[in-house]
Amino acid sequence: MREELEIFLTFFRLGLISFGGGMANLPEMARVLTARGWVTPREFADGFALGQFVPGPNMLAVVFYGLKAGGLGGTLAALLGMFLPGATGAALLVHVREWMARARWSRALRRALVPIGMGLSFSVLLTLIQMGLDSLGSLLLVGLSAFLIYRGKGILPVLLAGAVLGLLLPGV
Repeated sequence: MREELEIFLTFFRLGLISFGGGMANLPEMARVLTARGWVTPREFADGFALGQFVPGPNMLAVVFYGLKAGGLGGTLAALLGMFLPGATGAALLVHVREWMARARWSRALRRALVPIGMGLSFSVLLTLIQMGLDSLGSLLLVGLSAFLIYRGKGILPVLLAGAVLGLLLPGV
């Protein structure tokens, strides 16, 4: 029970600072989870990939991280800790949405958050590169995938092609 409480409190803190979504604090999550020894950098990257592969919220990787940290109890603690702050905040914001839409400070804040969001997204990219790319082949595959998706190719064919390449070339 003590382990589940520690997992819950860790993910609750991560959930509290997830402004802009769970992806925004991915670098902090990677730092905390690897420092506690719950996952290795490679497992963190793999968990992120698995979380992106399944339909649903993009932070379903916490299922994997919670399972690695404390089994089934850790999974439930991580899920509750990660999503409770955001769900509670969203429920509260519904009631003040119209007031915030009219407030001058609210519009200024939303405009200011765009560059901050871009910075957070860039830090996520750097973290994933640092934790998940360990060969020149995987770096080239990332570049090719990004180029194809940017040029309008469907994400599913790119994903399937990456899976086939991963099966054929396990070192990539």
